[in-house]
Amino acid sequence: MVEKIVDYKSLGKLIQKRRQQIGISQHVAAERLNLSVSFYSRVERGEKIASLETLVKIANCFELSLDYLLQESLTQNISGEVNAELAQIFIGKPQKRAELLIKWLRFFAENIDELV
Repeated sequence: MVEKIVDYKSLGKLIQKRRQQIGISQHVAAERLNLSVSFYSRVERGEKIASLETLVKIANCFELSLDYLLQESLTQNISGEVNAELAQIFIGKPQKRAELLIKWLRFFAENIDELV
């Protein structure tokens, strides 16, 4: 199973980039959001997880959609079950066959929308 998870470092970088684009300091941003500077700074570094309510405040304050913030910071995480299944496919295959399988997997991954 492939699940999407939030990459908090990526989310923090997006927030930081937007704050810098509008030209305000972390102190001013934290003040506008009614957050401590320490907490806000740690959100930007991806060290703290902001609540949904706080993310909505950040999005509104920086004139971004919450959708944009979250979509840009989602990563895909392949579960151990999928990793084990993929490993089974490659077990016992000669190097050339394994390389061919990888090329095919990449092709299918890149073209999945057109193929289904």
